Amino acid sequence: MRKLFARSAAALLAVALLVGRGVGTEPSLRRTPIVQAVEKTRHSIVTIKVPRAGTRDTVGTGVIVDENGYVITNRHVVGSAETVNVVLPGGKAGTADVVASESTLDLAILKLNARAKFTAVSMATDAGDLMVGETVIAIGHPFGYTNTVSTGIISALNREITMPTGDVLTGLIQTDASINPGNSGGPLLNINGEMIGVNVALRDGAQGIAFAINAETVERVLSKHLSARRKAGVSHGLKVKSKVLAETGPQRVVVTAAAAQLKQGDEILAIGDRQVAHGFDIERALWNKRPGQTVALKVVRNGQEITVELTLGSENGAGQVAAARAGNRSANRSAPLGVPAGDR
Repeated sequence: MRKLFARSAAALLAVALLVGRGVGTEPSLRRTPIVQAVEKTRHSIVTIKVPRAGTRDTVGTGVIVDENGYVITNRHVVGSAETVNVVLPGGKAGTADVVASESTLDLAILKLNARAKFTAVSMATDAGDLMVGETVIAIGHPFGYTNTVSTGIISALNREITMPTGDVLTGLIQTDASINPGNSGGPLLNINGEMIGVNVALRDGAQGIAFAINAETVERVLSKHLSARRKAGVSHGLKVKSKVLAETGPQRVVVTAAAAQLKQGDEILAIGDRQVAHGFDIERALWNKRPGQTVALKVVRNGQEITVELTLGSENGAGQVAAARAGNRSANRSAPLGVPAGDR
């Protein structure tokens, strides 16, 4: 009996040790929202390398924002380069052209030179939905350590910093997530795996003080420059704002000013086959369209889902107008700010 008891006790101890090591436990207990967010976005992040004469390459991070290969990063990462070297998700080397930049906002748009369909990051562009204290995740390549993940919280909102160029960046997200040289241009994510900002700078001489350009600004720059690249030059005539309507639901695009029978407050769910979560999705949905074409918009109006047909106008002011018909700062200059997080 004693031997049997000893064997039973040993077996129970072994089971306890295995459970303590995670064997026999439910895997989902370890796959936290942070782990899921990282898994969701890992195919949307690229490494950017810009050759510098007489020194090592500048290393930064970029985020794929469209499946056709458009990437957002910081302007200070690419500098004056017209073409940069990239390492694609999966490790394949390639190049990308710099197609647009906003030096005063420290943002640049790249186009990957590869024939492939890429995975675009989801963006949360409703700046009013951000909460001080909420968990955030930064992913980038600090000091060349690719795809490094760090976590923290939103420390403050609407910060203003002065970059070494003298440009003043406003509306920034302050975070205590660990950010270092090489993180510039990388995403700041919420725990849903949505990009809420682009990491841009850290406070020189400080710890736990870093800044990100909010996704609302990023979306505005993307819409401005990439809609201008459409050869057809179509105009949809809509003014919209992204808004989170429910904590657990997706972000919606709400019409603030509309043409014809679209109404203020309409929530746009989709244009054609493309789901719409922010204003940039509208531009993406129309890249292959031409003035005079009609596209179907799925919208929610007064709680009811209906289809609205939108006839596209011309962007060149030729008199064609989009129509629709419905079917059923306080500057802190006392210390150096804005040390780029992308120089190595």
